[in-house]
Amino acid sequence: MKEKIIYIYPEKSSFIQKDIRFLSGKYDVITPGHTWKNKSLTPVNFIKQFFFLCRHLRSCRAVFVMFGGYWSFLPALSGKLLNKPVYIIPGGTDCVSFPSLNYGSLRKPVMRTFIKWSFGLCTRLIPVDQSLIWSEYSYYENSDYSHQGYRFFFPRIKTPSQVIHNGFDPSFFKGSDAIKKHNSFIAVAPVSNMTRYRIKGTDQVLWLASQFTECAFILIGISENMTGRIGEIPANVKLLPFLPQEQFMSLLAESEFVLQLSISEGFPNSLCEAMLCGCIPFGSSVGAITDIIGDCGFIARSSDRQYLKETFNEILNTDSATRALLSAKARNRIIENYSINDREKAFFDLIETGK
Repeated sequence: MKEKIIYIYPEKSSFIQKDIRFLSGKYDVITPGHTWKNKSLTPVNFIKQFFFLCRHLRSCRAVFVMFGGYWSFLPALSGKLLNKPVYIIPGGTDCVSFPSLNYGSLRKPVMRTFIKWSFGLCTRLIPVDQSLIWSEYSYYENSDYSHQGYRFFFPRIKTPSQVIHNGFDPSFFKGSDAIKKHNSFIAVAPVSNMTRYRIKGTDQVLWLASQFTECAFILIGISENMTGRIGEIPANVKLLPFLPQEQFMSLLAESEFVLQLSISEGFPNSLCEAMLCGCIPFGSSVGAITDIIGDCGFIARSSDRQYLKETFNEILNTDSATRALLSAKARNRIIENYSINDREKAFFDLIETGK
């Protein structure tokens, strides 16, 4: 019989499924049958979670919780009381606050309190990037705070932390024999409301498209209800919903560049997936983006549009030999620094030590 691991999340996503997949190779992974997406069901979810923990916590080896939030409090408290290791994975919005943009879990007083309690009670925090612990912030000029990260907002928290980056399988995401389309750009982000439209930098991408009509842009993840609210879409832009994996990778293989001009990010998975497919990255200097890109792409240090336009011109003036070199370096950087095997080993080491 395999030992039991509990994995809790607000709602299941592809990167959570990857964690569950490799954990399941060694442990019996138990997940709750409900999500926390519907805010009106939060009281009911607390009750459901209480009984879920009553049933499984005593017999489990460890508990992993993706993101801090309402869903992380009872596991952290119960683990403390029953001496069970609970590892919370800060992933982005649970470590930032942008009140003027209506973004960040820490801008909400009640949610902020539950996150603070959870982070203080758990065994260890395992954020996906160092920037979620503490970081200076200057990309968005009208930002509410000069710093972000949970230790900036909760300076008294003493819980040990260990950065464990998201990981990727280079044998799955790989460039095909498709020829890269010259001056083609792709951006991937779930955009279902105006807040995410701005936070994910979709507004900046569309503006750049309107300025550089000789380039082709593909934006993946725009919901149907948003397409009518955005306004006029430049003729050189194609808006697409999330696609089946095969179609998605085909588009990545054909795209020369990937854009990630977010105002706030934790660790953008789609950026890494695109780089594995040979896309040259152009990203904002927030969250893990700067470290992910390194020396194999372009970094935007400001969200000022004139600055972005000048940087974009520099990108377009890059010669073909340099582009080919950057494309190869982009793939190798993800392989060398963000392997799914490294994340898997770090998780198993945590479980073994129980610390």
